[in-house]
Amino acid sequence: MQDRQQFFKSTDQGRYDKVRENLVLIILEKTLVSAQIYHKVLSQLEKKYNCSLYDCYKHPECLSTILKDQHNNSYKSITRSINQQLDIFADAKSIITFLQAFNH
Repeated sequence: MQDRQQFFKSTDQGRYDKVRENLVLIILEKTLVSAQIYHKVLSQLEKKYNCSLYDCYKHPECLSTILKDQHNNSYKSITRSINQQLDIFADAKSIITFLQAFNH
């Protein structure tokens, strides 16, 4: 019985992690589209890091570096927007970890 409960608990946690990951991805996409740099950023991520926006959840420093280096004029407003949208979910450890790495 204990093993079964642990299994369901870990399965539920995995689902929540996936929901948080998708939430971050949607916010990143929305923000980059609003700033009219979505396609440029995707291209730069692929060229420089051989990754996609989806990979930025686990490696937010890639996105942060691209924004700093290539979009310096809009960097502050973009990061502020992402931070504000994710702040209400910052009670989740995975979101906190993402934001810390993204803002570093």
